[in-house]
Amino acid sequence: MRNSRDVMKVVLMLLVFLLLDGPSSVVAAAVPTPVPGGANQVGGVSGTLSQVLFNGTLRLRAMSLRDAVPADNVRPNAAGQRALVFRAIVSNGTKRENHGFFNAALSDADGITIEGRPLDDGWTLAPAAATHLGIAFSVPAGFVPTKLVLIQAAVSRPAAFRIALRPTDLGPAPTPAP
Repeated sequence: MRNSRDVMKVVLMLLVFLLLDGPSSVVAAAVPTPVPGGANQVGGVSGTLSQVLFNGTLRLRAMSLRDAVPADNVRPNAAGQRALVFRAIVSNGTKRENHGFFNAALSDADGITIEGRPLDDGWTLAPAAATHLGIAFSVPAGFVPTKLVLIQAAVSRPAAFRIALRPTDLGPAPTPAP
């Protein structure tokens, strides 16, 4: 009797092994290989300027991207360029104080990227506190941004904000004065 139990256990273990390994092998073979990210790809959240975005630490809302106005104190870096300003409200969604600023980049449909520069000294936010932030960009006159990427600087495991830009999010380039 004991011998038949041992045989039964072995048969059951083999059956379980075949059932668990067989389908997973078939499923694994059927799943396509994901398209790899870039070097040092950072996880994060995606959305649009009109949404409230939360990356697990910070919340962004009331976002806008527009041509700089005189009050922004921002000028293009060179002739043939235009100055853009991103504005938003950033708030701390954690139970700990948060310090920082964003590294920012605009990219166009071809993946050409242009780095931005903060217009302020960053933030120190108590839990649930919020502040305004601004980031300036100097872009070629014909540059049409399609994505804005924000990554909190000097953080061990940052989560990016990837903001898709629609053509209507940024008005037409101002016409130069005659």
